[in-house]
Amino acid sequence: MKKLMLLLLILLIVLIACTEEKTIIAPDLEIDLNKDLQEMLDSEFDSYMVKYPNFIGGFAFQVLSNKGDYFIHKGLGDNITSEIHFRAASNTKTFTSAGILLLHQQGKLNVKSKITDLIPGTTELYIPETPAYDIPYKDDITIWQLLSHRAGVFDVTNDAIPANVQADVPYKGAYYLDYKMAENATHTFTFDELIGVVAVCSLSYFEPGEGYHYSNQGYSLLGKIIERVSGKSYKQFMIDEFVAPLGLTSTTFPDQGDDQIIPSPAVKSYIQLPDGNIDVTESNMSGNVAEGNLLTSPKDLSKFIRSLLKGELKLNLSTINNIMMDCRATGDVGAGGYGAGLMDMNNLGYGHNGAHEAFFSYMVSDPSIDFTIVIFTNSWNGLNGMESFIEQLTLLEKVCRKAKSVVIYN
Repeated sequence: MKKLMLLLLILLIVLIACTEEKTIIAPDLEIDLNKDLQEMLDSEFDSYMVKYPNFIGGFAFQVLSNKGDYFIHKGLGDNITSEIHFRAASNTKTFTSAGILLLHQQGKLNVKSKITDLIPGTTELYIPETPAYDIPYKDDITIWQLLSHRAGVFDVTNDAIPANVQADVPYKGAYYLDYKMAENATHTFTFDELIGVVAVCSLSYFEPGEGYHYSNQGYSLLGKIIERVSGKSYKQFMIDEFVAPLGLTSTTFPDQGDDQIIPSPAVKSYIQLPDGNIDVTESNMSGNVAEGNLLTSPKDLSKFIRSLLKGELKLNLSTINNIMMDCRATGDVGAGGYGAGLMDMNNLGYGHNGAHEAFFSYMVSDPSIDFTIVIFTNSWNGLNGMESFIEQLTLLEKVCRKAKSVVIYN
């Protein structure tokens, strides 16, 4: 399952990054954007269901624009609102990046610093001086490289520990999170533990700055840095700096192994495979803190990314434009690039995406025309193997672009 999640995440990044906006919808004489957006989703969903009549999930998206705000859904049941909860997975990284850059802007850290440098005004390093943080090349890794996935930090949550690793560990050849949760499904993972696996196994993808490789554990390190610099837990820092000031009442960051329930309002989530459906509504997110543990709603997440990129939060536009939006090539053909917790999604805007068991999601904002969209689905369609996963991702991307066209050309 972890290998599948990694492949789907890669597809998620590439599909939306390398597609140009081509859909143009002629203006109506009488404009009803809510109606037009709903009809667009209805048409796309109905066509999808013709091929996959047994698909048990649905789609929902929130649009914020200078022409109005709209919540549209299909296949999720009745009485669904924009406050429906979903697991936003790697969209968490944009929150983490915003937290790091806020501390940078306040002079409490410097993104150009090495992670073994001193925290400004203190005698402590950004990372603990313990064996758990003795990862390869630690003296050469900068905070910016972590933000942009260019530090080469091995990703414990997405990649299996190599079977030939020289360390004497019992999880050789296994995915570490799966290994631990097989022993205890409510195990609470920590930054120290996850980075400790990287350290004890002495794993790395490359020397810092020598390439691009998406890494959840790079963001685990950033979460630890936030805690050490701010003196707060990652969860509390996010609540204090972003969630509470913006009034994001449906947003939280589960960090305990037994906090597995999605609060109401919510719908069940499934992985659909040819041999049956797997209910994954409950999930241990403690292994994904700072890189994928965001629990939110379309209303909240769209408000966050729109406010962030318009410079309405504590981050100023200079920080956003010069650091966060400094999107550089990742090596994926046609991709628009990755900056500091932010992707350039060609002709659609800037944002991120997420993939966690059953959930795919995008959050995208184009501040130049004041268009923002957050979309998610609550069920992975594996009914036709990888082909149906790709079709589902393509549909999400297509709906995003069509929604933008509906808003722009009406």
